[in-house]
Amino acid sequence: MLSSKELMHLEDFLGMEQSCAKTMNYFASSVQDTQSKQLFQQLAQKSQQHFQTLSKHLNAGQNLQ
Repeated sequence: MLSSKELMHLEDFLGMEQSCAKTMNYFASSVQDTQSKQLFQQLAQKSQQHFQTLSKHLNAGQNLQ
C-alpha cells in the first residue's frame, strides 16, 4: 500500500515526465538536423513510457486507499 507521501511523489514525477515529453517533442519539431530530431523523438517516447508506468502505479495506489 502506498502512503499519501509516496502518492504525492508519484504525482510530482508524473508531472515532470509529462513536462519532459512535451519539451522533447517541442525540440524535435524545432530542429532541422535529422539525428537530433530522432534523438528528441526517442527521448519524448521514453518520457511518455515513464509517464504511463507512473500513471499505472498512481492509479493502483489510489485504488488501495
